[in-house]
Amino acid sequence: MEREMVLCLAQTIHTQEGALPRPSISAEPGTVIPLGRPVTFQCRGPVGVYAFRLEREDRAKYNDSYNVFRLGPSESGARFHIDSVSEGNAGLYRCIYYKPPGWSEHSDFLELLVKEASGGPDSPDTELGSSAGTMPGTEASGFDAP
Repeated sequence: MEREMVLCLAQTIHTQEGALPRPSISAEPGTVIPLGRPVTFQCRGPVGVYAFRLEREDRAKYNDSYNVFRLGPSESGARFHIDSVSEGNAGLYRCIYYKPPGWSEHSDFLELLVKEASGGPDSPDTELGSSAGTMPGTEASGFDAP
């Protein structure tokens, strides 16, 4: 009987590996964001996902979202928003999702670059770069500067 349990467990683990498609990750409005401006990461996976996780490169920092929405008949997604990026938000990000009975493989890495606003009087960064309405350190993403 012990031999049967091991065989069943091995078959279950083998079935999980590779069965779930890899998620994709994108950033809006892009991957190069002026200091103090917002960015939203979007993770996409198949329908039936229970939760998405956005991870930083070192995997010590991550944020889970159970607010999963349908993007179409075969795709679901989640958004992770940072209200005001700082230099500490720059780095590599990737997504993973949970769809019973287990976690998917990771997406490819997406690199977020934070650029200094030029500060010139004709710069669009200074015209639209006001942080009115946002409080320092209140990023909704859960990623804080080191």
